[in-house]
Amino acid sequence: MPSLARRSMRWGVLVGALASAFTAGAANPPAPKPGDTVAPIYTCIDSQGRRLSSDRPIPECLSQEQKLLRRDGSSKAVVPPLLSPEEKAKQDAARQKAEQAKLVRDAEARRDRTLLSRYPDRAHHEDARAKAQEPVTRQIELARQRLAELETESQALAAERDAQQGKPLPQALKARVAANEGSIEAQQTILRTQQAERERLTEQFDAELGRLKLLWAAAPTRPASGATTP
Repeated sequence: MPSLARRSMRWGVLVGALASAFTAGAANPPAPKPGDTVAPIYTCIDSQGRRLSSDRPIPECLSQEQKLLRRDGSSKAVVPPLLSPEEKAKQDAARQKAEQAKLVRDAEARRDRTLLSRYPDRAHHEDARAKAQEPVTRQIELARQRLAELETESQALAAERDAQQGKPLPQALKARVAANEGSIEAQQTILRTQQAERERLTEQFDAELGRLKLLWAAAPTRPASGATTP
């Protein structure tokens, strides 16, 4: 008998601990309505098919949902099953993934609205492309012109060096040669930079155009200016 009493005590402690864990881990029951003056009734059907009821969370149904009933038998709420740490981690990861996907969709929608507002048709987009590339193209042309001038100057300096016939080069000539070589290197750097920028702009506007074609096709048709809508 003492042994049976100890087992009963341990079972009571276990049931109390499970009920506390359920209450802490499951969703909090809704706040009582003005007409609710007594605690709700928890009810469920356990794994053996028995319908159980209690005035507190039922330990036998921790892994499944439990219904909350008012004293008159009407349904008040449903308490979801108590999740294991692994299940809760998986649920949190899925929620975070869904939230991140929504952020991406919202960002894409904002980008699409901005594109359509900025470029209502292809003419506006082509005009913007030309304006963006105009200063870059001008810089490329200037760099090429300057390189041609420096190459002519380099050939003249080479002729002066050859005229020395093996003699030490004058300091002034050395300085001019060094300045010419430095200028050529600088202009080549400018040319490469501007060519890369032109390629970047081309890729940007081509990508925008591809997206805009889809948006223009999906956008509702606008009546022409001055036309009457039937």
